[in-house]
Amino acid sequence: MAGDWVEFDDGPKRRVIHRRLGRLWPFVLAFGTASAFMSKGGPSPFQSFGWIAVPIWFAGWGLVLLAAWGVLHLVSRPFAIDRERGLVRLRGRVVPFSAVDFAELEPFTNLDPDLLSIRLGIRKRRTVVLVIREGREATATGAHRDALLAALAGSSITRPSSVHDPTGRFARFNFPGSLDKAGAAEVVEHPPQVGVAGP
Repeated sequence: MAGDWVEFDDGPKRRVIHRRLGRLWPFVLAFGTASAFMSKGGPSPFQSFGWIAVPIWFAGWGLVLLAAWGVLHLVSRPFAIDRERGLVRLRGRVVPFSAVDFAELEPFTNLDPDLLSIRLGIRKRRTVVLVIREGREATATGAHRDALLAALAGSSITRPSSVHDPTGRFARFNFPGSLDKAGAAEVVEHPPQVGVAGP
């Protein structure tokens, strides 16, 4: 907490990313290194440079993984709520609760056993992704959950509509994963477990 702001760190998201990269990096490094022996019509790097190509390719793919990790950390910017003043900080911009008009589940299928997230923000402009379930446990608890529920209560969140459904009656089916204000609050209070459809 900084001043009146309740800050949401990206700890759960980073832990999940770390686990996934931990499972992925050996395959990426192995395939990347093996690509030194592969050719797309001309001589392979190994044929051109000899054995020195192998450690170069290994190091190159290692740098790719490190760069990917760095980018993921950069795009995961903190989200914060000031309940007293009715403000949220979305990717560096401060807006009132009422400006928040968009919420959806990610992934909308809710089939990922590692996590379930909610994307919040200003439709087609600025959004953040908050992990609300890591494994089987809710991640927004205590003051964080209360602040998030306050922001949702003051928001203007609605499901999107289309020209074929201007009233939004079938928005839940036309826009899977989309949430209205009550649905967003429900998933924060009681994150659905794996395979359970959102409200």
